[in-house]
Amino acid sequence: MKMLTMKGLPQFFDWRGELGRLDYFKQIIKRLVILLLILGINIGLCLLVGLEITAETWDKNLTLTTIAAFAIMVPIDIRRLNDIGISPWWLAPVWILSQIPEPLDGSPQVGTYTLLVVIPLFLWGLFILFKPGKTLREARRQME
Repeated sequence: MKMLTMKGLPQFFDWRGELGRLDYFKQIIKRLVILLLILGINIGLCLLVGLEITAETWDKNLTLTTIAAFAIMVPIDIRRLNDIGISPWWLAPVWILSQIPEPLDGSPQVGTYTLLVVIPLFLWGLFILFKPGKTLREARRQME
C-alpha cells in the first residue's frame, strides 16, 4: 500500500529561495483563503464552547488565527524579501507593529493608531508587493 504524502507541504513552509512579485501576490491570495478557513473554524470553536466574540474579547479568543497567520505568512514574506534584497529581519518590527491592538471606536487614540500603525503597515505592504526583484533587475541589465 502506497503511503499518502503531501509533496507541496514542505514548500508551503519553506523560507529559502526567492519569490517574484506575481508569485508573491498569488501566494498571498491562497494563504488568505486558508486563514479565512482557520478563522471560521476558530470562531466556530469559540461559539461551541460558549465564548462570545466581541471587540473586547477578539484578541483573547482568536489566538489560533494569529499563530496561524504568523506560521503561514512569514515564509513567503521572507522569500519575497530575499528576492528584493532586503534583510528578513525587517519582518520583526513589522510583525510587532501589526500586533498592536486597535483602539475601540470613538476612542481618541484612533487617529494616532492610524498614523503610527495602519499607514506604515500599508506602505510596507505596497513596498514589498511592488518593488522589483532580482529577475527584473537582471533583465534590465541584459538589455543595456
